Amino acid sequence: MRAAIIPAVHGPWEVKEVPTPEPGVNQVLIKIHASGLCYTDVHLTEGAIPAQFPLTLGHEPVGEIVAVGEGVTTRTIGDRVGVPWLQASCSRCEWCQRGA
Repeated sequence: MRAAIIPAVHGPWEVKEVPTPEPGVNQVLIKIHASGLCYTDVHLTEGAIPAQFPLTLGHEPVGEIVAVGEGVTTRTIGDRVGVPWLQASCSRCEWCQRGA
């Protein structure tokens, strides 16, 4: 698959072929149709946010599920999905308590 990559801190962004990952337990593989690149990616490139390189750029993608891992029960191949930046929370704030 093709991906936008930061090869190293202060390295130039590159679009290159990388191995297609397999979804793990409770994961899905999404064929990305569009993905944001924003100043977070610039901060990563500049080393302002710690990361391991090489690093794939982009977040908040939208696309369709092309594979599902073991344990996935709420999504199926072909579902159109979007992925928010928030990956986890403590679930204790007023927004989570209200289901927002």
